[in-house]
Order: sequence, then C-alpha cells, then structure tokens
Amino acid sequence: MNLSRFLQYIHRNPFTIIIGIVGVLFLIRSNFFHTAPQPTPPSLPKVTVSTTGAQTIVTSIQLNGHTAEARRVTLKAKTAGRILSLLAIKGQQVNAGQDLIHIDAEDRPARLEEAKSKLNQRLMEFKSGTQLEAKAFKAQNALAASKADYDSAKSLLATIEQEIEDTHIKAPFKSILEETFVEAGDVVNVGDKVATVIELDPLKVICDISEKDISRVNEGAKAQVILSSLGDKKLLAEVIFISKAADPKTRTYRVELTTANPEMTIPAGLTARIIFPTGTTHGYLISPATISLRDDGTIGVKGVEKEKVVFYPVDVVETKPEGLLIKGLPDKISLITAGGDFVIEGQKVKTFEASATPDKTP
Repeated sequence: MNLSRFLQYIHRNPFTIIIGIVGVLFLIRSNFFHTAPQPTPPSLPKVTVSTTGAQTIVTSIQLNGHTAEARRVTLKAKTAGRILSLLAIKGQQVNAGQDLIHIDAEDRPARLEEAKSKLNQRLMEFKSGTQLEAKAFKAQNALAASKADYDSAKSLLATIEQEIEDTHIKAPFKSILEETFVEAGDVVNVGDKVATVIELDPLKVICDISEKDISRVNEGAKAQVILSSLGDKKLLAEVIFISKAADPKTRTYRVELTTANPEMTIPAGLTARIIFPTGTTHGYLISPATISLRDDGTIGVKGVEKEKVVFYPVDVVETKPEGLLIKGLPDKISLITAGGDFVIEGQKVKTFEASATPDKTP
C-alpha cells in the first residue's frame, strides 16, 4: 500500500485507527508495567491432639500361663487277676471311694473262709495252751509255738482280706476319670496301670515370672485369671507356690495358683492371662502409636504448647492390653495422637482436638 492510499484510508476510517493505537498501548503497558503476583505463604502442618490429664492407675504384672489339674494319679493293680468290669467311663466325674474297676475275686472268698476257720482253730489252741501253761502242764516253748501259729493265721486272714479289697479299684479322691488302660477280660499283674484320674477342684494355674518381677509377687497374693477360650471368663486365684530356682533355659521362675472349680467344668490346658495387682501410680495410659524416639534414642511423646511441637521424655511403667502406662509428663498436656510422625520439635502447627474433624482447606 503506497502512502497516498494509506492517508486516504486514515481519512476514511479514523475510529479504526484510534482503536488500534489504544490496543497497542494497552499491550505495551501490560508487558512493561505488570506487577508480579505475591507468593502464598505455606500452610501450617495439621496435627490431632487430645487434651488430657494424669490419673491414678493400678499397676500390675500381666503374664501368660495355662490351667492344670491339681493332681494326676495313675492307678495300678494291687492284685493279679482278670478284669471283671469297668464301672465308669472316660471323662466321667467320680467321687472319692467310688468303684472304678472290678477284678475277678476267683478263689479268694473260699480262701477267706478257710483263713477264718484256721484262725479260730489257732486261737483256741493258743487259749488252751495259755491255760495249761498257767497250771504248769505245758512248756513255755510249746506255748510260744502256739502263739506263732495264731499270729500267722491272723496275718494270712488279713492278707486275703486285703486281696479281696484290692479287687475293687476305687477313686482316691473326687476327680475325673481321664484314661483307662484295660478292658473287661484283660488279665493284669500287680503293678500294671489300669486308669488315670485327675483332680480339677481346685484348679491349678501355672505361669512363669521373670527375675525382675519376682519380688513383686508373694505367696498368698491374689490374682485375676482370664480365660479367653471361655469368653474371657474371669476367676480369682491365689498364689500357693513360687519356685526358688530359676529355669536354666529361660531364667524365669515357676508360679502356681489355685482357684475354685466346684463343677470341674473348666478343663486343664487352657491358655490363661494372669494379672497380679501390685499398687498404684500417677500417670497416663496412652496408645503405643503415640510413642516417639529422639535421634539420641530417648523415648517420649509429642505434644503441643503455644502452637509449637514439644517432645516429652517418658518412662514406660507397664504394658497393658489397653495401652502403655507412662510417667514423667506434666499433669495436663495436649498430646499429639495423629500427625506426629510428620512434625519435629519446635515446629509451629495447627491443632485439632481428637473429637473434632479438621477442615480440608490448605
């Protein structure tokens, strides 16, 4: 486009030219006079806290153990013979003196009558000899022989009576018939095992205690026993024995307790949790998740004071099922329960109470 035509265009379209010039000036101003945006300050880290105070808490020792029978006795045959009958079945509760197994008496009743007759004969001979000796008609040595025959007859009678008694194998105490080793028709000799009975009332509870805790438990102390397999059934038990020698492998001491089991419904061999109360202390019960470690290995927890993270060294007193019992904290703190792994000591933070829900804005 030559100059004359350009001048004619300007003369005919003055408003178009003015708008164009204004646009160009606006672009120039934007490029040279625009102010850069200010950066947004970073948001504070968010942590969840629980404002809580120290409380009086019962201290205890908690151990794992198991239930056991108070007594286990293996019954043996005291006389030889054929098993005539079994009068109780395995698992049955039996009373003291109750017949469990009968051994065939065979010829023992007849031998008993013979022994009684012989004893009567020897008794009459001895009495007669005593009367004659008193009248000086019988020598003393003859009387002594008569006395020996009489004593022998008494001994024989007692032996046969005991043999007959031994054909009845009885329960030695109130118990459970745990096992039988014979059947009707079997022949046993003296000393052969025939049955096993166990006593479950009282019920024994056994556990092992470490050397650092053994001084905190004494004979006669009470403890709570919890049986998880029976729906967390709780029992009150008493310490009856503490070993005076440690197990050479585990360096622990055996502790035995007893508790009532009148119906003998609680079996031996159940896993048990035993809790020995040992006193009280002033402290906090916290979740293990809130425990932190300093770079130097110090154990503690993190809290917030004046919007800044604080590290509190603590002493772990006891591990309980519901948490850790700790000491060494102020009487009241704002304990960080969530977010503590992402903040450091002295850092400024934004806090939310554990019961409140933090907003989602940055």
